[in-house]
Amino acid sequence: MNDDPILKLDEALRKFWMDYGRAIPIKGTHTEILIEPKFFLNGELNPEVADLMISVFLSQTTREDVRRGRVTVQKGVLTIKDKYGKPMAEVCNQQMIREFTSRLGL
Repeated sequence: MNDDPILKLDEALRKFWMDYGRAIPIKGTHTEILIEPKFFLNGELNPEVADLMISVFLSQTTREDVRRGRVTVQKGVLTIKDKYGKPMAEVCNQQMIREFTSRLGL
């Protein structure tokens, strides 16, 4: 087994994509093809994968997380913070913000 952290991260992202992404196989008579995105583009996380990760995170977020300040919405920007209060991600996608706030009734 390889202990390379990049390979572990790639494998974890592949599993995440299979669980939550649009991993639909294309079936032929004698073949089945599974389309996966490139997880890293030019040294950065693929924006489609990043959006999916944020969407899954927000779907599992509770009102308690908002109350504790782990997720804040101010001036049309949703900010996700780590356990120390340091911003990890900012979401400007208004549809994603609307879905999040309506789900929690904010």
